[in-house]
Amino acid sequence: MAAMEQLTDTVWLHGVVTHGFPVAAGVVLGHDRIFVFDTLDSPQAMAPVAELLEGLAAGRRVVVVNSHHHWDHVYGNAAFGGHDIVAHRFCRRLIVAQVGSGGESVPPEPPEGVPLPSIGFGDRLRYEDQVAAVHLIHTPGHTEDSIILYVEQAEVLLGGDTLEWPFPALALRDGREVYLKTLRQLSQLPARLVVPAHGPVMGKEIIDANERYIEDLYAEVKALKRSGVDRAEADLPAESFAPAGAEIDETYRAQHRDNVEWVYDEV
Repeated sequence: MAAMEQLTDTVWLHGVVTHGFPVAAGVVLGHDRIFVFDTLDSPQAMAPVAELLEGLAAGRRVVVVNSHHHWDHVYGNAAFGGHDIVAHRFCRRLIVAQVGSGGESVPPEPPEGVPLPSIGFGDRLRYEDQVAAVHLIHTPGHTEDSIILYVEQAEVLLGGDTLEWPFPALALRDGREVYLKTLRQLSQLPARLVVPAHGPVMGKEIIDANERYIEDLYAEVKALKRSGVDRAEADLPAESFAPAGAEIDETYRAQHRDNVEWVYDEV
């Protein structure tokens, strides 16, 4: 997704490929506000979004939303200096911890730095707007600070990493029941289009597929562990858990292997 893609009258998408995998950000146009959902991996990556805002802002207040603290969703925050950044109340401290971790899986922060969220919320935050009523909803499962954005009139759900195709990434300790509760909550939304940060625009079938994956994976890993299979020998091919028609590349094979080990430690 090299350029901005207009999904509906009020929703645009912009994506890049970073470290070998695609990640998307969203823009939602309201009457009084314009929302930017995630800022990708650098301020430079958000240049097309900034250009779009120049043409659309027209006195609207810009509200930046971070879906969660992971670097590929927040490292572009500096592209929107001076604007509110909204996130779950846990996100701010988790960004700080991530930037200071020095871990191999976390790239150095951009030279511009990573401005932190200025507004935090708990369970839900709603922005009333005659054009695009926007709901921010806490959806723990991928991480403890994960949130989604739902555009009521357009029936569009921007899912961040809460939803992913073909597999979600499990990163929250003791997360099975939490994640399943989140997915069942999302299935109640009257969403017409669902946009994961990593994956194609889909319908609500992605919610069902993620729920089945988590339930099946926990059941299979638990059975292996009870039968005495060691963690290192817990071989569950990704293809056995893939939704129909899904292609699995090496990135998602590796993610599935990580998920197996994560679940093995939990069950």
